[in-house]
Amino acid sequence: MILVLNLKMNLTKNNIIDYERLIHNKNVIVMPQYPYLLFFNREGKSYSLGAQDVSKYSKGSYTGEVCAKGLKSLGVKYCLVGHSERKEYFDEKLEDFRMKIQNVMDNDMVPIYCISQSEEEYMNDKELKEIENQLEAIPNYLKYIIIAFEPTWLIGSTDLNIDYDHINKVMVKIKDWLIERHMNHSIIYGGGVSSDNIDELKKLNCVDGFIISSSALDEEEIEKIYKNIND
Repeated sequence: MILVLNLKMNLTKNNIIDYERLIHNKNVIVMPQYPYLLFFNREGKSYSLGAQDVSKYSKGSYTGEVCAKGLKSLGVKYCLVGHSERKEYFDEKLEDFRMKIQNVMDNDMVPIYCISQSEEEYMNDKELKEIENQLEAIPNYLKYIIIAFEPTWLIGSTDLNIDYDHINKVMVKIKDWLIERHMNHSIIYGGGVSSDNIDELKKLNCVDGFIISSSALDEEEIEKIYKNIND
């Protein structure tokens, strides 16, 4: 199963060196902050390198942006696109995500496209129209995409009150949409994933893996989750 470790804006140089040693022999996708990408591109490693974001521009005078070609040259194989925090704090829209996905594909990397759902949408969007709307940002022609479904109110949470039936419904909806368009894909889940609920989460329909953030910063949690999904 796929396991993505989204480190977000955490850890410093010395922490990162220790972290790389921790996951060196694990088959995971690790996503550090941009400045630390080079600390993970080591010989003999089992993990793959991912970026937490990518510019919607392929090149040009966009100070502070990081282009897909630049990430590719650092050994990045996966790029996270459309995380709910990019929507909430940076006001990014579906057209931004479409451009980013295209740039990632053009540079032979794999997009991990986040499909989010707010608690309000969970309560009121029974037909999952907003889920389908987000899927429309995916370009028609691609080799392979990973979809990460994340209920936003559960991200970073330790709340074990997870509506598994609802998550199943959403993931089946996503899978059906992708199959109808003949898109090669994997679907992963994120939101409150921990060693306490990983057994139940593994039973989800269509689940091909998980993306974790808070648990990704806890050595004991990483070991337990990794062992569980690889048993």
